Amino acid sequence: MKGLSHSEKRILIVDDEPSLRDSYARLLSGAGFQVAEAESGKEALRQIAREPFDLVITDVRMPQMDGLALLRRLHTQRPKLPVIVMLDTASNQTALRAAELGAVQSLVKPIEQKILSRWAAYALDLAPAQKNHEIEFRDRRGEPRVPLRITATEAKNNLGQVLDRVIQDGAILITKHESPKAALVSMEEFQALSRGRETKLDTLSDEFDSLLARMQTPRARAGMKAAFHASPEQLGKAAVAMARRRG
Repeated sequence: MKGLSHSEKRILIVDDEPSLRDSYARLLSGAGFQVAEAESGKEALRQIAREPFDLVITDVRMPQMDGLALLRRLHTQRPKLPVIVMLDTASNQTALRAAELGAVQSLVKPIEQKILSRWAAYALDLAPAQKNHEIEFRDRRGEPRVPLRITATEAKNNLGQVLDRVIQDGAILITKHESPKAALVSMEEFQALSRGRETKLDTLSDEFDSLLARMQTPRARAGMKAAFHASPEQLGKAAVAMARRRG
């Protein structure tokens, strides 16, 4: 199945400055993308909850909820949604923090039209490849679930909060440089998974015991002994006869 063309993909621009937001929205619309706008991180989350987007481009410096806080929420709730962040000034520290939270790229404003449209196209093309490497989690009933995702740095710096969330949510996926590295699960979830594995092992054990019992009957032992001592010609004739019976 072919993916959507860029003209069919939707981008959400998030910036509290109307002039810049409108300017970048017009720029991307002129490049062939479908574009919506949000003036804050909270409004962006409301829009994303109501309708699907393929890419979010957000400013970092915004009141109430800044771009990094929005990125953290999106990484938890929509881990497959690519995000590009916009910086007012070049900052390696902010760019690194954004990368740890899952940003595709950090661009310094003002951003040239070609640069922004090419990075948007790159992020949209990158998203399907990232989806192919997503780890699929399932709950104890076998239903798909999206675990809470946090970076290794967040896990180390906020261990108490992380443990509380594990107990509450059942599972947390810990990432480093966007790659899943570990998973924390609650004891309840662990026991459920362990019981499931024990059930499978018990089932396999019962099936093996049943098969072994059938192999130990006098008729089965006699058949295996005859097959062991049979000549190649006899084995060939037996195979042909069996094929005809199934036939």
